[in-house]
Amino acid sequence: MKILNCNEAKQIPINEYLSQMGINPVYSKGTDLWYLSPLRDEKHPSFKVSTKLNAWYDHGTGEGGSIIDLGIRLHNCSVSELLQKLTSGNAGLSFYRPHTDIGQNKPAESKIIIKEVGPIHSLALTGYLCEREISLQTANRYCKQIGFSMANKNYYAIGFLNRSGGYELRNRWFKGSSSPKDVTFLDNDSQSVCLFEGFVDFLSLLELKEHRQPQANFLVLNSVSLLQRSVDLLKNHQNVFLYLNNDQAGVNAAAKLKESGINGISKGEFYKEFNDINEYLKATLTSQSRRLGL
Repeated sequence: MKILNCNEAKQIPINEYLSQMGINPVYSKGTDLWYLSPLRDEKHPSFKVSTKLNAWYDHGTGEGGSIIDLGIRLHNCSVSELLQKLTSGNAGLSFYRPHTDIGQNKPAESKIIIKEVGPIHSLALTGYLCEREISLQTANRYCKQIGFSMANKNYYAIGFLNRSGGYELRNRWFKGSSSPKDVTFLDNDSQSVCLFEGFVDFLSLLELKEHRQPQANFLVLNSVSLLQRSVDLLKNHQNVFLYLNNDQAGVNAAAKLKESGINGISKGEFYKEFNDINEYLKATLTSQSRRLGL
C-alpha cells in the first residue's frame, strides 16, 4: 500500500478525520465547526475547524494548522508515523473539497452509530487480538464486539465501555470512539489505583499477570486529553500506580499529575525499552517463542 505524502494527507477533511475518532462538533456556524478541544480539557467549545480552509485553530492555546499539525499532537507521533496511520485508516475518508454554509448553529450528528453489542467472536477481531497477544478470555471479560455504522457503512470493532456509556473502538484498521468520550473506571474497592492511557495496555498487564487481576482499582484515560477530569478520582486513592507510555505524552501526563498534587508511582521500569506495555508484551512472547523454537 502506497503511503500518503503530506500534500495528499492535507486533502483529507479534518472534520471527517475527527469524526472517525468519535470527536464531533458541539455546533456549527457558517463553514466553521466548533468543538470541545481534543487537546485539553474544557467546558466550552473553543476549538474551531474551518471546512472552507480545511484548517483548525484552538483559541485556548493559540495553536492551529493543518491535519498534519493536529494529528501529530493527537497521536503524539512523528509526521511519518502519522502518514502511515492516515494511510491505513482513511478508507472511510473522502478527499477535501471546499464546503458551503452548512447552516447557522445546526447541531452536528455523530457519524458512529452503535447497532450491536455482544461477545467477541468475529475471526477478524480475534485475529487482531492475537496480533496484540491478548487472549480471547481476557478480552471478553472487559470488552465487547461492537457492530456500528459510519458513513452508511457497517463495521465491527472491539469495544471498551467508558463510564458515560461510550465505547473505545478498535480493530486492525480503525481506532476511534463513540460518543460520549470519557474515562473508564473499574472499582474493585481498593485504596490503590492503576492508571493507563489506553485499554490495550490495561489488557496487556492482565496478560502479563496471567489473567490474575491485581488487587487495585483501574482507571483507563482512553485519551491523555482526559487526564484533568480524572484528578479528583485519583486523589481518592492512597496509591496511584502509573502505567503510562514511555514517550513525551507520558512524561507530560506524570508532570501534570504532580502539579495537581498527585505523586504517582511510575511502574514503567519493566517496559522502559518499549513505548508501552503492549509492545513489551508482544516482544516478550515473541522472544519466548523463538527460544522454544515455535
